[in-house]
Amino acid sequence: MDPFYLPGYFPSKPLYDPFVDNAKGLPGHILFPIFLIIIAPWTLFFVLLIQRTTMRPSKRNTAVVLVIGDIGRSPRMMYHTSSLAKHEIETWVVGYGETTPINELISNDKIHILPLCEPSKILNKFPWIIRAPIRVIVQIYSIMKLIIWEIPINTEYIFVQNPPSIPTLFLAQFITMNTGSKLVVDWHNTGYSILAMRLGMMSPIVKVARWIEKIFGRSAYAHLFVTSALKEYLVKDWELEGHKVILHDRPPSHFNRTSPSDQHDLFTRILPSLDPPLPRSLNDQSEHSTPFSRMVSGEVKLRDERPALVVSSTSWTADEDFSLLITALDNYQRTVNSTSPTHSLPKLLVIITGKGALRAQFEQNISEKEKEWKDIIVRCVFLPSQDYPLLLGSADLGISLHTSSSGRDLPMKVVDMFGCRLPVLARNFECIGELVKDGRNGRVFGTGEELGDQLIDVLRGFPQSNQLDELKKYFDKTSTDTEAGADEWTTWDENWDRVVYQGLISRPGART
Repeated sequence: MDPFYLPGYFPSKPLYDPFVDNAKGLPGHILFPIFLIIIAPWTLFFVLLIQRTTMRPSKRNTAVVLVIGDIGRSPRMMYHTSSLAKHEIETWVVGYGETTPINELISNDKIHILPLCEPSKILNKFPWIIRAPIRVIVQIYSIMKLIIWEIPINTEYIFVQNPPSIPTLFLAQFITMNTGSKLVVDWHNTGYSILAMRLGMMSPIVKVARWIEKIFGRSAYAHLFVTSALKEYLVKDWELEGHKVILHDRPPSHFNRTSPSDQHDLFTRILPSLDPPLPRSLNDQSEHSTPFSRMVSGEVKLRDERPALVVSSTSWTADEDFSLLITALDNYQRTVNSTSPTHSLPKLLVIITGKGALRAQFEQNISEKEKEWKDIIVRCVFLPSQDYPLLLGSADLGISLHTSSSGRDLPMKVVDMFGCRLPVLARNFECIGELVKDGRNGRVFGTGEELGDQLIDVLRGFPQSNQLDELKKYFDKTSTDTEAGADEWTTWDENWDRVVYQGLISRPGART
């Protein structure tokens, strides 16, 4: 007998028909539309994605610079963009447009700025655990829309900064897989270590974030590192694949000392706008006079009795403890009160630049402290990009309170200060010695008391301060000191051309 006709092999009625009989779940006429709603959009997305990336042309000498952050407050990525354009590489920079970027990005017709969509401000009212994933979803949509559908070509390179790692690295890998672009990951730090400052290193979320960063950050055409320590750690522990080079931060060429006339112009513009206003003792302000300078017979001269201008830059994040600065200034004021006139210390005007969530609390603390401080004024400002190097070039001393969450990155703010030949007092951490040479171009401290002692030592006798003058000699190209470091401080463009352009982009085989 033909087995296909035996009873029980092939019943006339199917054992399960989702459109007719779904006793254990939803009826088939409901289940099928739900299936379409979940699957159909993603299927359509991938079909459109493949169609878009295969139909649009791929073009050499093009790049995308992806910044999941404010473009105007991401100096290293802005400098990448500018350097690419200087080599006739057409570049699209994708990121948030909260702050005006440097002029080189605005005036160059080789550079196209594509701002990301900002999530609704209502989102800020939700707890971080809810706000963060929603923000990531909005970022994914906005990035895909811009890079895949707004940019008319598949670019040769995609530069991304890390952190943030989520969703940067996954998206970058996904896009390069579909477009054939070469991925360049610029490792500023590790994202999971920054997240651990909020949640703790043992948090399951941090462990998942570290796994994602490791898996999706491992493979790239090239990896750039801000320090030797970061390269050594990631290459060894994460087994990175691709070209691996150290690109130390360097200041752009327009970071330099500010002439007295430009200082006078800067002080005339920014000092009256400080909030709260300067006290009467420092408020000698007119067209011809500021607390730092005066115009005599048409020539600007710096005052001998001027206060010392101390600057610090910050994003007001948890990796910078400004309570140390308050402790140091308390120590400074006590010493001023007890110092004899023959060993006088100058008045201080401390200007802190930057935006961030912790600024308001610091300003509140300062307003209380200034009731006790008679010779110290602290003000917080946010300067446009064209005024920031002018301020650094006018300052007498810089302070960096940055500590790395991983212990393996370096503060860009110190690089900017060194570009303006400004000695820096920097907080000590694992690899700060790659940048700040203690006793040569600055001093390194661990506590607020140590910072206060260093302020006193370096500024004693200002403006004729022996210790300050010795630190400044490091940046003097005419110095006879064999340890002088001016020659090692090439500009960003010189360093980028050697490491990235000659080493990665124009190297033999790189364009095939």
